[in-house]
Amino acid sequence: MYIKKLVIYGFGQHEDITVELSKTINVFYGLNEAGKTTIQQFILQILFGFPQKNQQQLRYEPKKGGQYGGQVHLIDDEFGECMIERVKGKASGDVTIHLSNGEKGHEDLLAKILRGYNRQSFEAVFSFSVHQLQQMENLSEEELSRVLLASGTTGADQLSNVKQQLEKRQQELFKKSGKIPVLNQQIVELSKQDQKIKEERKKLDDYEPFIKRIDDIQTELTNLDQQEQQLQLNIHQLNELRQLSPLLDKKQKLESELAVVMYTTFPANGVQRYEHLQDRQLTNDAALKKVQQDYERLLEQLHVEFDESRLNNLKELVERDNEWREWQSQIHQLERDIQAIEQEMAIQFQLLGITQKEQQQAVLQAEVSIQQDDQFQRLVQQLEDQEEQYRFQERVANRLQEEIQTLSQKLDKLYESMPTEQDQERLNEWYKEKEEAAEAKVLLQPSHDLKSGQIARVLSFLLAIVSIILGIMQEKIMISIFGIIAAVVLFMLFGRHSKDVKSDGHIERYKRKLEKVHGMKAEMEQLEQSIRLYNDRVALVEQQVEDKEKEQQQVLKLLSKLTMFTEQSREQLNVFLAKFQITGDIHPSVLNEIFRNVRQLQQSNNRIKMMAEQKAQLLALSEERLQKASQACKTSCTSENMSTIVHNSYQQMLEQKHSINHLTERKKQLQQQLAELSLLQKTYQEEIEKLLQEAQVQTTDEYYTAAEQYTQLVNIHTLLKQINAQLKMFDDKLYTSNLSIQDIINRLDQYKEQELQLQQQRNILLKEQATLHAQVEHLLEDQQYAYHLQQFEQQKAAFNDHAKEWAISKLISTAIQETLYRLKEEKLPAVLQHAEHYFKILTNNRYESLYMNIEGRFEVLSVEGIRYSIAELSQATKEQAYIALRFALAGSLKQSAPFPIIMDDPFVHFDRLRITYMVQLIKSISKEHQILYFTCHENMLNQWEKANIVHVAELKNERGLTSV
Repeated sequence: MYIKKLVIYGFGQHEDITVELSKTINVFYGLNEAGKTTIQQFILQILFGFPQKNQQQLRYEPKKGGQYGGQVHLIDDEFGECMIERVKGKASGDVTIHLSNGEKGHEDLLAKILRGYNRQSFEAVFSFSVHQLQQMENLSEEELSRVLLASGTTGADQLSNVKQQLEKRQQELFKKSGKIPVLNQQIVELSKQDQKIKEERKKLDDYEPFIKRIDDIQTELTNLDQQEQQLQLNIHQLNELRQLSPLLDKKQKLESELAVVMYTTFPANGVQRYEHLQDRQLTNDAALKKVQQDYERLLEQLHVEFDESRLNNLKELVERDNEWREWQSQIHQLERDIQAIEQEMAIQFQLLGITQKEQQQAVLQAEVSIQQDDQFQRLVQQLEDQEEQYRFQERVANRLQEEIQTLSQKLDKLYESMPTEQDQERLNEWYKEKEEAAEAKVLLQPSHDLKSGQIARVLSFLLAIVSIILGIMQEKIMISIFGIIAAVVLFMLFGRHSKDVKSDGHIERYKRKLEKVHGMKAEMEQLEQSIRLYNDRVALVEQQVEDKEKEQQQVLKLLSKLTMFTEQSREQLNVFLAKFQITGDIHPSVLNEIFRNVRQLQQSNNRIKMMAEQKAQLLALSEERLQKASQACKTSCTSENMSTIVHNSYQQMLEQKHSINHLTERKKQLQQQLAELSLLQKTYQEEIEKLLQEAQVQTTDEYYTAAEQYTQLVNIHTLLKQINAQLKMFDDKLYTSNLSIQDIINRLDQYKEQELQLQQQRNILLKEQATLHAQVEHLLEDQQYAYHLQQFEQQKAAFNDHAKEWAISKLISTAIQETLYRLKEEKLPAVLQHAEHYFKILTNNRYESLYMNIEGRFEVLSVEGIRYSIAELSQATKEQAYIALRFALAGSLKQSAPFPIIMDDPFVHFDRLRITYMVQLIKSISKEHQILYFTCHENMLNQWEKANIVHVAELKNERGLTSV
């Protein structure tokens, strides 16, 4: 049998995954939490069922929801290709099996395919991990036999469990020298119960006399009961007769009263109806009188006359009251506006400095036309332009003055740094020596050009003349000095004639002169450069000062002209402003504002005139309205109270008219009420006369007398009816009794005395009976014989059941023990032989034998002949021994249970050589069993060359799933 394919619907972190498997070796590789153990548990749970929720094993339900479960496709030699599908349903899930021949089944068919194995027996042989390998040390021969039985026979795991349970149950039921087992305790209890039964038999001799006397007492009590019943019956009859006598007497008395009643008929609820009619008649009569009085007063009020024309005039005034209020509001608003404008004009006059009325009138009458405005603007603009030019030129003059001062200060600083006279003298001396050196140099030359000397003299003369002229023209003496010095130097160098005779002394002197000049050349040239730079800077600054002073003179002349022009323009503007009573020196920036204020004053004055005219018109209309209101209201009205008086008068007229209309309507209502009340009064009187006729009387007193007698008649009939009903409850024989009340009382006393005597006799008998019952009950309750006998029989039956159970358990456990022994003798040697072979391969023949000693524990024999117990071996060697035993067990069951072998990383303690040997062994075993190997160690992948490698993480990543 091998697994062909896994189809996971949803299990743990895996969803919608299909894994194709090889027939031989399949390696599932993945890092921790990749889902390897999830796939291993998927295989086991699909085959053997989902764990229940109260179990410790995980159910691996999908975290994202979805369908829970999947499919395992098997290839089996007996059943062919099988598809096992398990999904969520009952506790272990709903399983469905599909075979290649079309057959379909469920749990029964799955049990056949799995050869009766459950998950526990399957994992005991075919599925293990590194944690299970560490349990090898204490495995005994008997335990190994039990594993073989559980792993090699269908249903044998239940048989092994039954054996253990039966042996435990036997110990609970019986032990030879035990006290706690159930049968041992029951034997002791049966012996005690038998002794108690013997003791109770002795007490039975006193029991029968007590029972006979109790029966006699019961007979006497029965006779007493009969006598008491007869007495109670007699007493009951006498009591009824005693109750009946007053009823008969009362009946006779009522019948005699009934005979003297005169009035036998009366209206139903006659008194209430009569009194109610009288009350309503009196109430109606009072209402009728009140209405007649109101009607008479109303007629008196209706004689007043009403002025309809005055009401219409008042109505018109009220309707036009808003117009009146609007007029008053406008008048007040005009007054406020005029006052505000006058205040504003006063403020403007104050701002203009015009306080005299004549001046103010002159301003208000002055011409402020567009031509005057244009002329004013031109004068203001002219003055502003001239003042702006003046300010500009003034700023220019100030700026020039500041620049002249700055240049003067700069020139003063230059004068302070002027070269000293010593430096000037040294420079002049050097010029002379330089000139002499030049001459010496010329004289020392082999030939002398006379023409060049003449040219030099002419040029030096011209240079001196030009320098003097420039110095005079520019008033700079330093230029003339430098020019003369340069001419002298030129003349000294080239203008002097060389001497024809050159003595050796002169030559030596010339050479020293040249050397001296050459040695001072750098220092003198630097000094010359410094003096020349100073002279240039001084000349430049002096020229700038001269230029700025000339420019300043021109600006001052222009400022004088602008001052004259500005005064002329200001005079023209003052003449223009005098027309508007504006005098004084006013800044041009406020002149436009002044002219605008004058124009606004004239505009405000015009507005005041218009408002005054509107106010006069409104005052005329108001006066006319006041006269009309005074006539309509018949009182004098003012502008302050006219609205109130008109509204009050109009409201009074309306109320008067409404009152008249209301009185007219009220008159009609009162007339109708008078007719209705008169008719109702007549109706009440007719109803009262009708009641008197029904009572067959003429007056009110007779009516009340008839009512009393009729009430008495009704009460008598009611009482007679009640008495007759009570009499029907008594026996008719009682009516014939001639006993008087006293006779009845005497007989009742006799019967009660007899009843008391009977009760005393009863009490004596009951006391004796209670005593006897107590004695009998004591005999029965004090460990009575029947109770102990019943207990003895029950305990005896329970003992027999437990003894039978013990015997059956003993027989079954003996049979199971014989079966286990037979399996041990038949299968265990072959399993140990194969395990020893595998162990040699795994240890590279380091150990010769793997066997069980006489104590039932595993030992190994090394090639050196040394014996080791499993506990003395290394952890890895222990695991090799256990794996060899597991493979041997699986190999011994290949015919009955050819299942795949599932291993979860069991080789973590193995070194490289041990892993190599283990891989070789697994490859050989994979020919008979499919191998499913789960590991998180990447180096293990290199050990499986032809194995089917399943990368668990890639399965997950291909579907975009995340780890749980």
